[in-house]
Amino acid sequence: MYSNNVKLAGRGASSHSNGLCCKSTKRKRGTHSTCCLNPKPVYVRPASWKNLPGELGKTFNFCRKRDISRDPHFVHLRQAAGRQRDFKDVRRNLINPMFQMLLSRHDLATGIVELDLEDMAAELSKMWVTDPETGEQYITESKVTVSRISRFIDEVMIPFGLCYVHADGDEANPKSGMVWDQANGFWFPKVLVLTSEFYRLAGADLDKLYTQADEQLALRNSGLTEAGEVITLREARNRKRKQIFKRAWDARKQNAGAQRRRNKLASKSLDERKHEVATALTKSMPAHELAQLSSKQFNKLVWERLNSMDIGISHPPPDTIQ
Repeated sequence: MYSNNVKLAGRGASSHSNGLCCKSTKRKRGTHSTCCLNPKPVYVRPASWKNLPGELGKTFNFCRKRDISRDPHFVHLRQAAGRQRDFKDVRRNLINPMFQMLLSRHDLATGIVELDLEDMAAELSKMWVTDPETGEQYITESKVTVSRISRFIDEVMIPFGLCYVHADGDEANPKSGMVWDQANGFWFPKVLVLTSEFYRLAGADLDKLYTQADEQLALRNSGLTEAGEVITLREARNRKRKQIFKRAWDARKQNAGAQRRRNKLASKSLDERKHEVATALTKSMPAHELAQLSSKQFNKLVWERLNSMDIGISHPPPDTIQ
């Protein structure tokens, strides 16, 4: 401990005036605010979505009326999860909307949640605001970051046993079931499976909920399996996971191919672009469809394809053939 007569170097004082060797630095504190952008996010289920059925719908509605962060579960497992203290208010306020969103997005038959962090952050980027003049409350846009969602899953959902990462078989590999987010620069699980503890904290009657899940799985069997084949919950999860990754991979290949075609056409003149697109259309379209098109219709189709590729063409399709 330092004696009372030793003064710490103040702003602008010499770094050696108190006998301490402080390394000089040119780093400066920015003027931006470090406060949370959205301290109290709100989840609003899209109006165009159908209401959740049966026990799942009751659980979703009940979840909206209570404060899940005060459940004794978080006190009981606090040390086991590596925590010493209660959640800060910013994290507490994220628990309820996250529960509501996961109930709304997940597949009840398998318990699987396909993680799209950007979409999830966008869905939670809302908060209640009170009008200072009228006192009325309304919902406004307020950003929730992708990293905030990712940290919540990594530091709350998984450590407290509310979900687990659905691995791809090699459980010894710590990256099993994880994918690299190139845009944000971190690993994150692509597929989560919600546990019975999650449903219990949400307020579900587990017997009724699992009965509903079994009914959904039985209906799924008619579409995911061959005649007479009945699959287990584990197998349904594996197939669902493969579908998710296949869909993501197909979309990535399609986007990459479209980008290559755009780059190839961008260096050509407008007439050459039209010729290239026309040639590609004749190869990809069935012969009977091409035979039914007039020259004007085919020319219009070429222009539509060019404009959809977004390669800097500003003129609209011509009304008449040049």
